[in-house]
This record gives sequence, structure tokens and C-alpha cells, in this order.
Amino acid sequence: MKIIVIFIIFFSLTKSISALEYKELKTEDGIKIWWVKDESLPIISISFSFNGGSYLDVKGKEGTAYLMTALLDEGTKNFSSSEYKIAMKSNGMNLSFSTARDRIGGNFQIISTQKSKGFELFYEAVNFPAFNYEEIEKVKKQIVSSIKIDNSDVSSVADRKFDEFFFGSHNFSRTIKGSQESIERISRKDLVAYHKNVFAKENIVIGVSGNIGEKEVKRYISMVFGNLPSVGNQIKISTFNSLKVGEEVFKMDTPQTTVMFGQPGISRTEKNYFVARIANYILGGGGFQSRLYKEIREKRGLVYSIYSYLDSYTVDGVIVGGFQTRNHSVMDTIEMVKEEWSKINSLGVTARELEDAKTYYKGSFARNLTSSLSIANLLKIVQYYNLGNDYFAMRDKIIDDITLEQINNLISNLVDSDKLFFMIVGKPEL
Repeated sequence: MKIIVIFIIFFSLTKSISALEYKELKTEDGIKIWWVKDESLPIISISFSFNGGSYLDVKGKEGTAYLMTALLDEGTKNFSSSEYKIAMKSNGMNLSFSTARDRIGGNFQIISTQKSKGFELFYEAVNFPAFNYEEIEKVKKQIVSSIKIDNSDVSSVADRKFDEFFFGSHNFSRTIKGSQESIERISRKDLVAYHKNVFAKENIVIGVSGNIGEKEVKRYISMVFGNLPSVGNQIKISTFNSLKVGEEVFKMDTPQTTVMFGQPGISRTEKNYFVARIANYILGGGGFQSRLYKEIREKRGLVYSIYSYLDSYTVDGVIVGGFQTRNHSVMDTIEMVKEEWSKINSLGVTARELEDAKTYYKGSFARNLTSSLSIANLLKIVQYYNLGNDYFAMRDKIIDDITLEQINNLISNLVDSDKLFFMIVGKPEL
């Protein structure tokens, strides 16, 4: 068992310093848990994820993972959909599932006085989803309606088209929700098979925070997840070997155009991840403080907003950005983005920019500790990316140790305007 003490400064009126302890536990079933005990509120929060996600959807049946997660609280072996939801509400329980490209996520919360019944309901949803035909058809209709709405929204279309062209033959080019046609092809057998393949002990990462003791944590986690198959999905996400460059246009009759852009990035497990993250903060991730915002929004008024961020996974990553602008300003704005990309590549960042970014990232960390659920989620993420048991203790030092030479060397090798791809959606004047 490992005990790690993390000291966090909470910026409040008293500016008091609190100590946060987490323990690494393991159930008799071999399930690892990172746990924080917090008795300040009578709430237990669990954040968990399974390796998998939409990446595993069979070709032609895109949306399988999304449909499966949407059905997990729509009835179980012992509860109809309405009975399950009434039981959740009457016991003060929240349970949600989500689908990402690389994993299935979930959050569970229960009032500590109702934990026995809450964990029973949690157990039912994880182990015995009913996937009743009536509920499958109901949820399919809901998803298709959502897809139709997305198809009329310029921002949603831009996201979808960007992924389609940018990632090319990689599975990340496919939409998480799927299409109207692919949703119709998904059978109950597909949903059961996906659930069995992904919901396995080997695939799970768990963070727990709240008003619950060590023995109870291990007992309840074993109860919920201990009967799952030991081994599940063995497919690993491949790297991005052929990302598109250049420009593509998708015409929509809109008063303004949405543009998504991107280039190769860096994985979350790379040693220089925080260097890249700080570089991106300066370039486009720092909101009003970023170069893209200052140069393109403030000085020239070409966009309503503009941003960039690191979209990083365990094996690879990309840098993604976007903006909206008037139809006649599209090409001028694209040229400005390329110019800022080239400028930071050749000239780097200043010592002042680096120090300001470091200050922001160290100071903003406390936002991850505002509730038991946000703490549980943080514990899960650190495990998921295998960042190490000393991550919390070392995080500030990792940031402090970044030098101006180090960040500018990374920028010169990573940020490359020749590798940019722009997805233009709207009615641009080219």
C-alpha cells in the first residue's frame, strides 16, 4: 500500500493550506483503486473508465459504443428502465456513462447513508444491463434525432468533417455517435458483445473520493466490478501516421464560417507533455492571453473567438484549434494563423510568457479539487495515463524545471505551419 500526501493551496479568503491524502488499494479480485477519504460531506464519488471507446466500433456499425453506454441505465436484469430511474432518484444516486474515442467513462455518486442500495443499483447497471429491444429502439430514435440536429449545426458539422478528413483512414476519423444508417445496423447482439469485450477488470481504472472507509471501498468496488471478466479488449490504438495537410471546404449556407485546424501533436505519456502544454497555452490555449487571440482577435478583429488545445492520447496526439469569422475574412484569418505558427516556430516564446504560463498552470490546479467527484476524476486520470504515484508531489517541480531553451527547442521541432490542415465549413469567399 502506498500513501501519498499532496499539499494544495486553496485560494480562498483565508488562503489556508490543506493536506490531501490518497491511498492505493487493491481488492481481493486484483482491482486497483486510488482513494481519498473526505468526511466533509455525506457523499461518495467514484470516477472510472474502461479502455475501449468508439475506436473499437465495427466498420459500418459506428455508434455501437455510444448506443451501449446510453442504454446502461435504461433497465437491468431486475429493473425496468422506469423502475431503475425511480430507484436512483429515491436513493439520492447519480450514475452516468460516456463514450470517448479511446475509453468508456463513468461517474457514480451516492449519499453515504444510502450507499448499500446505491451500490446495488450500480452493480446492476455495470453487470446486468438488459438491452431490451424496446429500449434499444427508443434510444436509437433519440440518437438519430440528435444526429439530425448536429447535421444542421455548423460547429458540429465542422467538428465531424475535420475528423473525417484530418484522421483519414484512422478510426478516429469516424464519429462517436455514428450516422443514421450505422445506428440502424446495430443489433442487440452487437451491444452485448461490445459490453462483454470492454467491461473487464483488466481494462478498468478507478478513483474514489468521499465519506467512505477503506474496508468498505474495497468491498463495494469488488461487489460492483469483481465479477466482470478478467481479460477484455486487447486492441491497442494505433499512432496517427498520415494526418492530412492543406485545406478542405464543405459548403453550408451560413452568415459566418467555422474553421477547424490541426497538426501532429504529442502523446499524454511523453516526457515533454507539460512543455508542449505550456507552449500551446502561450500560442492559443490561454484565452485572452494567447498570441492567437491577441494578434487575430484584439489587433485585427478578424474572429469572434480563436483557440488551440492539445488533444493527447496514450500513444499519440494532435494540436487542434478553431475559429469563427465572417465569410469574407476566412482566407485572411487562415493566413494569420499560419503566420503565428511560423513566428513561434522561428522566434520561440519569451521568458515572461513562460513564467506567466507556469504561474497559471500551478495556480489553476486547485480547480481539480473543488468536489469529491472532481478529486475522484483526477485520481482516475493520473492512473489512466500511468503518470506515476508521485505525480502530485512532482507536478509543480516538473513545471518549474521547464527552461526557456527546452520549450523553444520543442516548439521548433513540433509547431509546423507546413503540417497544418484547415477544415472550412460555411460559405467562405475564397
